[in-house]
Amino acid sequence: MTRCRDCNTCLTPEETECISCGASVVFKESAKTIFGQRFTGCIKMMFFASAGLTVASLFFDATPSFTKCVTCTLILAIVKSSAEQMYEKKKD
Repeated sequence: MTRCRDCNTCLTPEETECISCGASVVFKESAKTIFGQRFTGCIKMMFFASAGLTVASLFFDATPSFTKCVTCTLILAIVKSSAEQMYEKKKD
């Protein structure tokens, strides 16, 4: 579900204007939103892979060190959060 930019009310894709404030709503996907969606998904997959590698580094010697894995996982968590926020802003 999407939200109104003015009053943050939940909207369905069939609605053309907000029920609460009356602002007009345009639903369209451009190449930027599709790229943002794919980029956000890619970052999410990298984050989960890094988190799995971090756990595996505790038990196996064939993985990078635990500190490197934790650092990478934390950085990817911050990037994932930022990417999701930017995608939501551009989607509206």
